[in-house]
Amino acid sequence: MPVYRAPDTQLQETPARPPYGRWRRAIPLAGTVIALWLRWRWLRLKRRVFGAERMQAATRRFHRGAAEAIVRRAIRQQGLIIKTCQFLGSRADVLMEEYVVTLSLMQDQVPPRPWIEMRSLIERELGAPLAELYAQFDPQPVAAASLAQVYRARTHEGVDVAVKVQYPEIDRIVQWDLQAIRMLANIWARFETVIDFRPIVDEMSRNAPFEVDFIHEGRAAERLAALLSSRDDVVIPHIYWERSSRRVLTMDYIDGIKISDIAALEAAGVSTQRVADSLTDLYNTMILRHGMFHADPHPGNLFVLPGDPPRIGLVDFGITKELSDDFREQLIVLTSAIIGEQPEAIGVTMEGMGFRTRSRDDETYAAIGQAFLGDVLRSGKAYADQELVAEINARIGRTLRGNPLVDVPGDVILIARVMGLLSGLGRTLNSETDLLEALLPYLDPDAIEDASVATP
Repeated sequence: MPVYRAPDTQLQETPARPPYGRWRRAIPLAGTVIALWLRWRWLRLKRRVFGAERMQAATRRFHRGAAEAIVRRAIRQQGLIIKTCQFLGSRADVLMEEYVVTLSLMQDQVPPRPWIEMRSLIERELGAPLAELYAQFDPQPVAAASLAQVYRARTHEGVDVAVKVQYPEIDRIVQWDLQAIRMLANIWARFETVIDFRPIVDEMSRNAPFEVDFIHEGRAAERLAALLSSRDDVVIPHIYWERSSRRVLTMDYIDGIKISDIAALEAAGVSTQRVADSLTDLYNTMILRHGMFHADPHPGNLFVLPGDPPRIGLVDFGITKELSDDFREQLIVLTSAIIGEQPEAIGVTMEGMGFRTRSRDDETYAAIGQAFLGDVLRSGKAYADQELVAEINARIGRTLRGNPLVDVPGDVILIARVMGLLSGLGRTLNSETDLLEALLPYLDPDAIEDASVATP
């Protein structure tokens, strides 16, 4: 068993407090983003003048420098900016290597807050001295995430637990960050027309209150654990409510291997393909069968416990989505129609789900549906790589310039985010999972015109 420091031990830490105040957070962030955007526009102009091949080295230098600038700003800002970088750093399927390698550092290098500050918050929230709450408590955090830190402790009953502690004042910081991100999304929308980030910001705003409410997170973990109780390839930690509150959450400690640590998985004799297969089926089950899913599957929230079968440990249920039965059934019909290449059914279903384009056109809806899922299924790959994503973006860009989307349901934005993260993990795990074959058991065969459609 590990040796823990005594509960009253205090670490000599350098304070790592983020800027506090709406404009102290918004102005530096806006300055970094706008400066990078202007440099990117200038680079695009030079690529048109001199040619992409001649500017290849300069392009690489720009992206490397941009990634480093983003990380420096995120470390200073913390809050939702860290969370955004963690998401982008997980997209090994889409982003250039310069961004993936640099931004993925945000999974492990968030600066921790001082122990004395976090200890007082734990005792205030739980209403007792630390020694009464836990038999042992290591003041060195095992993880420092965007909104909270996680510590390892042991209960008086001898159970190893993880204690997740929210940063002081993080709820206000989240609101200020949302305001800043919304401002930048509005500015972007005035100059760039292919991608509109405002619906994504709307969905972030809807989820933000739940991410800073650990009572909600604990209840979500319990509901998912009940729904998945028949599976032997997933672990969800038990919640200890007598040591939990809105800002402190105590749960079982999952001692596993980070899902993106391929070397450690291979050294432990774990088949990354089995992990990829389990992960795909797990999310198909959560989304399409139960209508409730863990919506933040970045590498910091997924662990692998070696065994036969290897088990996937899920942590951090701050973003957990429950779909209505009607919406879940519409999603099944839409997926079936995309696979069966039925443009009219795609259009009718997407409108029923809440999609709206400037003018009603089945071809536009069909193109969106193919970009959302169909192209990946027919690519013969287990994930969308950079080349495929570039091709999809170019085609969907041409389509939407003629008939842009004016409304996108928030639930679909969250599902698309999950699919993107899973695609990135698929590439990291060198997955060869047949996505079409994995999906078919969860779909409506009557809605698929030709269920024998297969990847080439």
